[in-house]
Amino acid sequence: MRTFTHKVKIGLHHTDAAGILFYSQVFTLAYEAFDAWLEHLGVGVAWIIHDSDFLFPYVHAEADYLSGMTVGQTATIDLSIEKIGASSLTVVYLFRVEERQTALVKTVHVAISKETQSKTDLPQSLTEALSRFNQS
Repeated sequence: MRTFTHKVKIGLHHTDAAGILFYSQVFTLAYEAFDAWLEHLGVGVAWIIHDSDFLFPYVHAEADYLSGMTVGQTATIDLSIEKIGASSLTVVYLFRVEERQTALVKTVHVAISKETQSKTDLPQSLTEALSRFNQS
């Protein structure tokens, strides 16, 4: 399975009063990895919002918290594609600090038409980028 790796330093703004990653921030960090990955593919979020004819919102998100992450630690996020559907994409994010697995996040995105606001097939620009990613 092909992966894209993104690293992020856990900052104070990501944590609770004890300095441990606040549970909802794992989704913020997963989104940062997703955004970096789309940029790497050449179909970044800014392009989707400003220039494409589709949007790509989350329709499902889940997380398993395996071990705490604290201020100052560097988290490595390995992003991989679990499933490509006709109109959807399921992405998995494995978080690690050093070699310790700390979280597992899964998001499901669905392409929607900007014009009709209804579900649409994944655009060719995105399927081509996903194909390049899977083949590299």
